[in-house]
Amino acid sequence: MGFWEKAQAIDRRVIYLLLLLVIVGILLKPVGLAIEIKKDTQNAYNAVDKLPAGSIMWLGAEYDAASAPELMPAMMSVMRHAFRKDVNVVGSAMWEQGGNMLERAWNNIKGEFPNKKYGEHFVNLGYKPGSGILLQRMLTSVSDAVLGVDSRGTSLSQLPLMNKCKTLKEVSLVFGFLAGDPGTADWVKHVTDPNKITYVAAATSVSVPGAMVFVQSGQMTGLIAGLSGSAEYEMLIKTPGRATAGMDAQSFTHVLVILFIIVGNLGYILEKARKAKA
Repeated sequence: MGFWEKAQAIDRRVIYLLLLLVIVGILLKPVGLAIEIKKDTQNAYNAVDKLPAGSIMWLGAEYDAASAPELMPAMMSVMRHAFRKDVNVVGSAMWEQGGNMLERAWNNIKGEFPNKKYGEHFVNLGYKPGSGILLQRMLTSVSDAVLGVDSRGTSLSQLPLMNKCKTLKEVSLVFGFLAGDPGTADWVKHVTDPNKITYVAAATSVSVPGAMVFVQSGQMTGLIAGLSGSAEYEMLIKTPGRATAGMDAQSFTHVLVILFIIVGNLGYILEKARKAKA
């Protein structure tokens, strides 16, 4: 059996092993391929960047563990950006696992900001049911809406930051992290549009088409679209991380698959020509 004939019959386990080695290798040691910054990502960055020191940004963690690979890097980057600007962060979730996502993001980056303390610069209110009704109640009283406690069961009266954030109307920016419903429509309808609060978001790739409607209408100022958008934001804050490594791994995986396709087809053509000649 000649080389080109063998190339057409490569054991699929060999292909899977090579793909695994490429992905793991690039994730452990990212190359740092060039990333083009899209306008919507730049607008999301600008919205955070122009917030004055001491202001409050609200994070809406409307996603779960299944969407974390795309949205967790974006959440960590946005929190890093906010803390560098001395902007305070309050987070809540209309999805059951959203509070855990906020806590993970805080735990992952808090070592970079030893001067930032829980309760003073960041508060996680955790998951609270109610969707639109919950948001409407928060416009009147955050404490009443969340039954007076954060995700850890601590009374909001003991958290200095919450004394500055009695209602959602005191928030300068809402940054949503979206994987479906409830999500964008609830924030736009009940909070950001009626109260003229700037709204930006990060969305999983499958949720981007739905979110783009609000970008095009002007109801959303910026959008981080999927893993690529997360990588772009990492570039903007000059802190490459998981998303950048993920995009490198994805790009090299695509190259490897294309090479296999080329080799397989070339082998087929050459073998066919050899047999015809014989």
